Amino acid sequence: MDQLVLDLTPTPLPAFDNFLAERNREVITALTATEGERFIYLWGEPGCGKTHLLQAWIAHAERLGRAAIYLDGKGDHLPDFAREASFIAVDHVDDLAPDDQIMLFSFYNSLKEGGEGRLLMAGRKPPLALSVRDDLRTRLGWGLVLEVKALSDDDKLAALRSHAANRQLSIPDDVYRYLLTHWRRDLTSLIAMIDMLDRYSLALRRPITVPLVKNVLQTATPES
Repeated sequence: MDQLVLDLTPTPLPAFDNFLAERNREVITALTATEGERFIYLWGEPGCGKTHLLQAWIAHAERLGRAAIYLDGKGDHLPDFAREASFIAVDHVDDLAPDDQIMLFSFYNSLKEGGEGRLLMAGRKPPLALSVRDDLRTRLGWGLVLEVKALSDDDKLAALRSHAANRQLSIPDDVYRYLLTHWRRDLTSLIAMIDMLDRYSLALRRPITVPLVKNVLQTATPES
């Protein structure tokens, strides 16, 4: 089997309707409210869906005709021109460089003084536990702070079964449980693996079984 490279980058600008919101309905309500809190900070463990929510929020804003921009604190520096957008989403706040923390602080002040626009931010920890500038930490806690709760294993199993059913795949439960214990546990990675198993199953003319999964995982190289 040739070396298998998986592209696990989340689909750009996901939608709220493909986010499993059973444990996070309060979060979805806050993000989609027409008249609601203008400054929101989301926190939660890696893989719980924060990036999905920020990108879905940006897509939602663009559908409403608003100038919107998604910025990743792990990537490039926050650009000054971003303040021209009325909807700004800043992901991975806890990874911002010192200069970018100052820039985010200025985004907050510009939107606050302008009286319009919204700022959505996300990090792994609640504001008080973040290792950022004191003034920025205070700003993050001034608005609405919501925890994005991670999916349980049962939730993930239900999502994987639903995804497989939509693709008309017959996959035994032991395959799902094997993936949960031997593969990356975030839902995006798990669904990407189900899709890859489907392609390999068709190419090899073999059913999707735990032995096939083991073969694929031995040659899979996840790309972060």
